[in-house]
Amino acid sequence: MSNERPFDGELAGVTSRVPVDDYEIEREAVIAMLERERRSLTASLVALSLLAIGVAMLPNPGLMVVLLALRVVSFLFTRTAASRLEKKVRARDPLRRSRWILFGAMLLTGVTLALMLWPQPQAAPPVAVALIQIVIIVAITLISVTLAALPASRDAMLFAFWGTASALILLHPADIDPMLIAVITLGVTGVRIYSANTGQHMRSSARILVENRELSEDLADALAHAEFLSWRDPLTGLFNRRMLFEETRKERSARARHLLTIDLDRFKAINDTFGHGVGDHVLIAAADAIRDWSASLGDPDEHPAFRLGGEEFLVILRGLDDTAALDQAERLRMQISALEDQFTDHPGIAISASIGLSAWRFGESLDDALMRADIACYEAKNTGRNKVRRAA
Repeated sequence: MSNERPFDGELAGVTSRVPVDDYEIEREAVIAMLERERRSLTASLVALSLLAIGVAMLPNPGLMVVLLALRVVSFLFTRTAASRLEKKVRARDPLRRSRWILFGAMLLTGVTLALMLWPQPQAAPPVAVALIQIVIIVAITLISVTLAALPASRDAMLFAFWGTASALILLHPADIDPMLIAVITLGVTGVRIYSANTGQHMRSSARILVENRELSEDLADALAHAEFLSWRDPLTGLFNRRMLFEETRKERSARARHLLTIDLDRFKAINDTFGHGVGDHVLIAAADAIRDWSASLGDPDEHPAFRLGGEEFLVILRGLDDTAALDQAERLRMQISALEDQFTDHPGIAISASIGLSAWRFGESLDDALMRADIACYEAKNTGRNKVRRAA
């Protein structure tokens, strides 16, 4: 996303309730404005049709036909510029060029609308003149309100309209009272004030939309995090005890299964010597090693890993016979021992694990299989540590 401030206008007068991105507020306001502009196509075509009817009722419409044609060209140019800007806004592309194109289109809109007020001869039907003038007044007001979220483009149109209309009055002092300039000035000022208030309302609505969206995203993130923590150990990211019992509750397969209980050797000494921060890093590194080792066996879901608490871990192996399970347990033990190479900043640190392996027989409870794996793990510790022992 470009860092360029892509929109005109400020957010003055809009009270913030939660921290939000001003870019997003402006973006939503402009998108809403452009959608409104697109939906106003029917009203714009009706206005052009009424102008055409008024011009057709004039006795000598030649010049007015030309001015009406300019108005149609300006209308098409404006819609093209607005569509281009909307695409850029939605795609979050740089907007400088599109913004200036729309600015120019609105200048042209103000000029062509004012030119439609060209003084008519005395013989012109009052109904036709009144029709043209009413349509122009309504069009100026509606366009200003529609452009409320782009005040620079709106003001460009109003200024162009005021300047062109004033020039027409000054060029025809015999046909038009110059005091009408004051009337036009008051009218344009009133339209601008009304449009500015509408713009503030649009930005307030955009702010509420952005706030609600960000709150929804924050809530979704919080729920996802809560769900993650309900099944995962927050330090290592491995499954927790709750997930272990959920996993075994659903276990229905008759395939060969083994439990590996993994206990890091002399972990308390690591905490006491190097601090709990280093101890946490050792736990994370061990968990990563277990996770990578499990993934190397195939589908990680087939061999889930759990942190039971402290420095104790558990892995459920599926689909391996006794010999293969023992070989893989030895490979994991060596990978954990190799973690010392990641802690060269802490000389003398010793990282190893004692692993107990037991078959989890079909129909046997998790507690019974886990007890035998724990006994084997204790045996590995009692016979020198950094070993794998298989339960009887």
